[in-house]
Amino acid sequence: MPVFDAPAPTRTLRVLLGGFVFVLGAQSIRFLFGSITWYMRDTQGVGVIDLIPFAVAPFMVGLLLPVLSRWLTLQGALWVGVLVLVGSRILNQVSSDPGFEHWTSAVAVAAFTGLLPLMLSVGRSTLVGGLLMGLALDSAIKGMGLSLDLAYQDGVAATVIVLALCLTTVFLLYMSPHFERHGVSWRSGWTLLGLGPLLFIEYLILQNQGWTSEVAGISGPQAQLRIALLNVVALLALAWLERARVAVLAALVILISAAAIAEGNAVAFNAVTLFALPAAALVWSSMVPDPEERGVAAGTLYLTGGMLLFVVVGLLYYLPLDLDLGYTQAQARLAGTVLLALLGLAGLSRMSAVRPGASNQSWAFAALIAVLPLLGFLLGGEDASPPTVNDSIRVMTYNIHSAYDTAGSFDIEEIARVIEDSGAEVIGLQEIPRGRLISGVTDELTLLQNRLGFEHAVFFGTTDPTWGNAILSRFPISIVERTELPRVDTPMQRGYLGATIRIGQRSVLVVSTHLQHVNDQSLHDIDPEADLYPVHRRQIQVILEAWGGTEPAVLLGDFNARPDWLQIDELLSAGWIDTWSVAGSGDGFTANAANPRYRIDYVFVTPDIETLDAGVIQSQASDHFPVVVDLRLP
Repeated sequence: MPVFDAPAPTRTLRVLLGGFVFVLGAQSIRFLFGSITWYMRDTQGVGVIDLIPFAVAPFMVGLLLPVLSRWLTLQGALWVGVLVLVGSRILNQVSSDPGFEHWTSAVAVAAFTGLLPLMLSVGRSTLVGGLLMGLALDSAIKGMGLSLDLAYQDGVAATVIVLALCLTTVFLLYMSPHFERHGVSWRSGWTLLGLGPLLFIEYLILQNQGWTSEVAGISGPQAQLRIALLNVVALLALAWLERARVAVLAALVILISAAAIAEGNAVAFNAVTLFALPAAALVWSSMVPDPEERGVAAGTLYLTGGMLLFVVVGLLYYLPLDLDLGYTQAQARLAGTVLLALLGLAGLSRMSAVRPGASNQSWAFAALIAVLPLLGFLLGGEDASPPTVNDSIRVMTYNIHSAYDTAGSFDIEEIARVIEDSGAEVIGLQEIPRGRLISGVTDELTLLQNRLGFEHAVFFGTTDPTWGNAILSRFPISIVERTELPRVDTPMQRGYLGATIRIGQRSVLVVSTHLQHVNDQSLHDIDPEADLYPVHRRQIQVILEAWGGTEPAVLLGDFNARPDWLQIDELLSAGWIDTWSVAGSGDGFTANAANPRYRIDYVFVTPDIETLDAGVIQSQASDHFPVVVDLRLP
C-alpha cells in the first residue's frame, strides 16, 4: 500500500527541496553537454563516437548513491548527495580551467542523478512538483541573464547567487523531517523512464528562449518571460487537473502536436505551445506513481534509465550533424516525443497516485520568481546608439564557434568585446546558437544584440531554429531572404542569409553564409580542395542565384576554402571582389586561431563598392579570427 502523505506545509518544503536540487542539476547537465562538445571534442580532439562514454558515465556513476543508502540510511545518502552536488557546483563556478570545470560538472551530474530516486523516497511531490518548480526557477534565473547560465557568468554577483542556491538547498534538506527508504515497485515504476524524453522536449523546445523567439517571431526577452509565466500555469494545472484522465489525454495530444509543428509557422506554434508547458506537467505527473513501502532499487534503475534516455535521445538528435545516419533531426525529435507519449499513455492507463504532485502554494512561489526575466531585460544591456550615416561603412565577418574559445571555455563576453572594439557597424556571424542543448541552451543572438546595443538583427537557423547564421546591423533592415544551400550528401544543412540594409538613402545587400567544412574525411586529409569542391560548387551556384547580380552587395562568411581554390575562382569570375586582395596586408590567415595557417573567412564586394582597408583581429575568443573591412559605398 502507498505510504501516508505529508501535510501541506511539509509537502511545500519538499517541492522546494526538489526544485533547488533540480536547478543545480540542470545547470550542471547543460555545462557538461557543452564541455563534452566543445572542450572534449574540439579542443582535446576526442572523436564523436568516443565522446559517448563521457556523456553516459556520469549518469551511470549516479547509481552508487542509492546503493549507499543501504548503509548510510536514506537521510545519510541524501546529505552525501546534496553536499557533493553543491560542492561540485561551487567549484565549477569559481574555476576558470576548462578541464577542471568539465570534471566538476560531471561529478555534479552524477550526484544529481543519484539524488533522483532518493527524492522520490522523500515524497512523490519532491519529484513531481520538485521538477516543475525546478523548471520554473531555472528558467527564471536564466531569464535574468537573458538565457546565459550562471555557470558561464564571471564575477562576484553570479558566484553569490550560486552560493545562495547551494546554501538554500542545504537549508531545505536540514529543515526536512526524517525519511524512510520508500520506493516504487518494479511493476508500477517503469513509466519513470519518461523523465528522459520529457526533459529532452522541455529543453529543446518548451523551455528554450531562442527556439521560442525564432519560431514565434517575438524577441528573446519576451520569449523567456512567456516561458516563466507558463511555468506558473503548469503548476496551477497540476493542482487543478492532476487526476483528470481526460486532461492528461489531451495533454499527450498537445505535446505530440508541439513537437510536430516545432519548426512550423508562428500562428500554429503559438497556438500549441501556449498549452504545451502545462500539458507536460500533467503528463509528467501521470508517469510518477506513489512510493510504496519497499526499497529504492526499482526507482533507482528506472530514473537512471530515464536520464540515460535523455542522453540517448539527445545524441540521436545531434549526431546527424556529424554523421550520415539515414534520418533527420526532425525525425529524431518526433521519435523522442512519441516515446514520451507512449510512456505517458502507459502512465495514464495505470493512474493510481493518490498523493498530490505539489502543494497549493507551489505556484505562488513560481509566480514570484517569474519576474526575474523582466528584471534581466530592464537592467542589462547597452542602449542602441544612432549610427553615423556617410558613404563609408565598417563590416565584419566572424565565425564565433558558439562562443567557445581555443581553450574550450565558453566566453560570450570576450566575443562581445572583440566585436565592440572593432567598431564594426554591420556584422555577419556564423556558428551562432540560439539555444542548443550542446551549447548551454544559450540564446547568443539576444545576448550579443543586447550587450552591444544593436537595434537590428536577423537570424537563419540552418540545422534547426537554434543554430546558423546571423547579421547584426546599426542600420535598419528592410528585406530578409533565407535560402538553404544544397547538402550534396553531407550531413549538415548550410544556409544563405541576405539582408537589405538601409544606410541613409542607400540600400546595400549584405549576405552572411557558411559553406560545408568537410565531405569525405579520408579524402579531405589528402586533398581538401578535391574533397570540398563538388559540394562548394553546388552551394556557390545557389548563392549566386539568390544574389542575382544585385548591386551594391557584400558577401561575407566562412567559406572553408583557401584563396587559390577553384570555388573561390568561381566567385571572382561571377563578379565578386575579394577585399583582402585589394586592401589587406600579409597572409590574412583566419583559422585555426590556435595555430593560424589558412585564410578561409572572406568579405567579398561588388565592383561598385570601394575597399578602403582590411584587417584580421587576432583573438582567441573563437577558433576563427574575424575579418574587418572598411568600405565606401557608391
